[in-house]
Amino acid sequence: MNRGTLPILARLQSLQTSGRFVAGGTRVLAEATDRNPVAQILRAANETMLPRSLRFFSESGPSLTLDVAGRRILRVTDAQGLPSAQDCLGVGALEDEHKDALIKLLQGVAVQRHELHVATGPIGRGGEAVSVGLPVALLADLLLVELNPIGPDEEPAALAEAPTEPQVEEADVSGSGFQGFAAAMGPSLIAWLIDGGAEDGRSDGPDEMVSHLQGFLADERDSLERQFDLLSALPGDPICMILGATLVEGHSIIGARLGPAVLLGVVEGDATTAVLGAWRAALR
Repeated sequence: MNRGTLPILARLQSLQTSGRFVAGGTRVLAEATDRNPVAQILRAANETMLPRSLRFFSESGPSLTLDVAGRRILRVTDAQGLPSAQDCLGVGALEDEHKDALIKLLQGVAVQRHELHVATGPIGRGGEAVSVGLPVALLADLLLVELNPIGPDEEPAALAEAPTEPQVEEADVSGSGFQGFAAAMGPSLIAWLIDGGAEDGRSDGPDEMVSHLQGFLADERDSLERQFDLLSALPGDPICMILGATLVEGHSIIGARLGPAVLLGVVEGDATTAVLGAWRAALR
């Protein structure tokens, strides 16, 4: 096996972890035994591609609500039981000067020896621009958090991210759906596979990468669907997500769902900007 595919496989396998839900439909993000619950907050934010509101709350009482998009924390919209929250609340877009205050809020809600829960909802406002806010990667560096753990002792990131697109016929380059998505991504979409729908089985890219994507989807399609539903407004809704970055020399894994079809793929470099535009084309 090509060693370059190992991080990809490890990342895909993390999707097999099923979430535990509690009253009200919220998900347990970190157990009371988790040694570093703030890492789970950062991983959840890092895996949120499309604009979403993420509300984190500890069994000990504090809660923190963030607007997140494109692996950036855009703003703090609510904070309960957290001192000095006013330093971030009311700010239209978080900037570098807010990073220390935000880190204190994240640490304040990620209380050790208490379960940490998360609820997902629609973003409050201004979710289209992803050039603002604080990059999750920056916060992770400051807190010494590995956003893409592949070791057996690491807690896997909770959310899955999505694939790429189907094969695109020359006549369909301007189309919508997965055809429009793939056309918009262009050569940055290195390898992809579609499972389900009218284009079931279509793929492109290095045979070994496609083979591993195919094997994973064959075994774990249901697990991937459950992860999609964790972030979508309603079960079965169209959704596109990123399953981590800097996996193989800066590549990203993406995944998407449109109707009965799921796309899983590998994108060259930081896929945030390209995927946002391509996904808009897919939903036309």
